[in-house]
Amino acid sequence: MESENLMLTSNKFNLIMKYSGKLYPVYYFFVFLSSSYAAFDDQYIGARAYGMGNALTAIANQADGILINPASISNIIGQELSATTALLHLGLTDQNSIRQDLLAYANSVPQTGAIGFLWKQFNIESLYTEHYVVIGTSKNILLNKEKQKQIAIGSSVKLLSWNTAPTIGSNGKIIEDLPRKTKFSFDLGIIIRPSPNTPIALSIQNLNRPNIASNNSKVEENLPIVTSLGIGILSENFSGEMDLVFRQHEVNVYLGMEHQFDQGRFYLRGGLRLENLAWGTNLTSGVGYRPSNQVGIDYGLIFPIVGPQKTYGSHRVSVIYDF
Repeated sequence: MESENLMLTSNKFNLIMKYSGKLYPVYYFFVFLSSSYAAFDDQYIGARAYGMGNALTAIANQADGILINPASISNIIGQELSATTALLHLGLTDQNSIRQDLLAYANSVPQTGAIGFLWKQFNIESLYTEHYVVIGTSKNILLNKEKQKQIAIGSSVKLLSWNTAPTIGSNGKIIEDLPRKTKFSFDLGIIIRPSPNTPIALSIQNLNRPNIASNNSKVEENLPIVTSLGIGILSENFSGEMDLVFRQHEVNVYLGMEHQFDQGRFYLRGGLRLENLAWGTNLTSGVGYRPSNQVGIDYGLIFPIVGPQKTYGSHRVSVIYDF
C-alpha cells in the first residue's frame, strides 16, 4: 500500500464509518488497526523528493528537508523559501479532495550553522486534518580539511496536531466531537561525509514517542520511532540515494536518482519505493526547471503498482526561491 496512505487511529474510526457511504473508494488507503501506529506517517516533502521516491535522507538540499532529516538544512547555501501543494489519489469516484500543503524556510550560514522552519497540512475535505509545525537547527563541523571530511548534526522539535469532523447521528445530532489533539515530537539527524561525493545519513524521528490518542481514549497510541539510514552519490550532473527506513516491524527501501541538464537548468528524476519489503510498490518520477539561479519549479508524480490503481496517481508541485 502506498506510504502516503493514512492508517487512522481507533479514535477516528467512527469518522470514516459515518461517511462510508460517501467515501467508499477511500478504503484503498484507510487501514484500520486495533492499535494504530500510522498517524503522522507521511514523510513526503517537496516535489523534488516526490520524484525521487523521497530517498533524500543524505542528499536533501532544500528547506523542506528538515522534516526527514534536520541535519540536511546544512546542505543549503544562504536563505531559501519553498512552497508545495499536492493533490493525492486523483480520480476517486466520490470526487473528494485529498491534499497537502507545505511551506518551508531555511537560513544557512557556513561558519555559524543553519536554522529552519516548516509548516505542513494534510487534509481530507472537512473530515480529517493533520498539521505539522517544525523548528530545527543544524551545524556543519569540518573533521579533516585536507580530505574534506565533514559531519552535520541537526535536531528539531515538531508540534503535531490532528482534528476530525464531529460524528453525526441519523437524527442529525452530534454523537461525538473529538477535541483537537496536540503533541510535541523530537527528531535528530546526522550526515557524515567521508568524502564530498558520498554522504551517509542517519535520522531518528519521534524520539519521545508522543501519545496522539484523543483525550477521550483510554488506550495510548504512541507514535513509533522511525529510523532512516541513507547513502548518497553525488557528481557534477547526477545525484542518487538509497534509504532504509525502519518503523515498528516494517522495513522500507527507497531508491531515487536525479540527472541535470543544461548546466542545472533542467532536471529529470525517478524513484522506486518498496513499502514493507515490497508489500506496497510505487514508481515515482519528476522534472525540475530553473528559469534563474534564484527560482526553481519542481513537479513530482507517484503511481502505485500495488494499491489504489484506479486513480490518476498523486501529484505535487513546488516553487523554490533562493536569496
